Amino acid sequence: MRRVNIASAELEDPLDLHGFHHAGLALTELVGSRRIGASIYGTDVEKPTGPFHYHHGVEEWVYVIAGAPALRDHEGQRRLAPGDLVCFPTGPAGTHTFHGPGRYVVFSTGTHREPWMSVYPDSGKVGGPEGILLASSAVDYWHGEGTSDPSSEPEAWVPEPRPRPRCPIVNVHAVGARAEAPEPTHPPGFRARRARLGGALNAEMLGATLYELDPSEGTAPYHYEQGREEWLLVLAGRPTLRHPGGEDTLEPGDLVCFPEGPDGAHRVVNRGADASRVLILSTQEVPVTAHYPDSGKLLIRDGDDQRYVFRKADTVDYWDGEA
Repeated sequence: MRRVNIASAELEDPLDLHGFHHAGLALTELVGSRRIGASIYGTDVEKPTGPFHYHHGVEEWVYVIAGAPALRDHEGQRRLAPGDLVCFPTGPAGTHTFHGPGRYVVFSTGTHREPWMSVYPDSGKVGGPEGILLASSAVDYWHGEGTSDPSSEPEAWVPEPRPRPRCPIVNVHAVGARAEAPEPTHPPGFRARRARLGGALNAEMLGATLYELDPSEGTAPYHYEQGREEWLLVLAGRPTLRHPGGEDTLEPGDLVCFPEGPDGAHRVVNRGADASRVLILSTQEVPVTAHYPDSGKLLIRDGDDQRYVFRKADTVDYWDGEA
């Protein structure tokens, strides 16, 4: 198990260039992720930390760790607070940048599924896996094709204006009142209160669930997934994480990645005397399968409301029942 504490980790990558200022730490390789990217950013000055931008094919989330960074979006600036969570969807509605002072972590998904594109409205640039170009160099689809004259002056590309709803802000420290009561059919030890946040953030590519764990209660049974990746962020308390290498007690600010496959098997339980709160983020691809090593079960999800649970011992031959 590889973990990073986002509150205390030393930021090793400074930037002070063209008016942009921050120190950063890339987390993706540190925690063994393959589907979700993450980096911590921090600054103590009132300067932008990066260019104003949005993506096509990539969804980003920000979680504020400390300070009061200002979020600039397509309608202006808003000051954020510790615990604030914001999703930036693909397309112009997700345009954003940040100004200090503050410390925050940015999560993203989509770059593992090329192609994707980044757009920088202030400078008129577009970028992707192969590099960055000026948007003014865009040409018509048929430019240079067939009998079209490739030497003719191309028309400047102008994006089509569309309504852009402002990205909502959810503060994870204030979500407790919205948490769902535990399911009465769940056995003791699995009666966590939870609040799903993806819908409230208008997210599509990532999901997040806040879990409140009373003493001796935990999250889902010990499991791993094929087709999705999950991350755990400890918000409060000292929960115990069970993983393939044993058990570890976590601290507030600890961030852990559970990659798909057996290496990502996990379960979180509160063995302490006080309540714990954790946030679990996940990619949202379907179909996805969840494997439960303790009970030998397999869960298949091929849609939002379509899920099936089987015993692996009931496996049949591929041709069973076929004519």
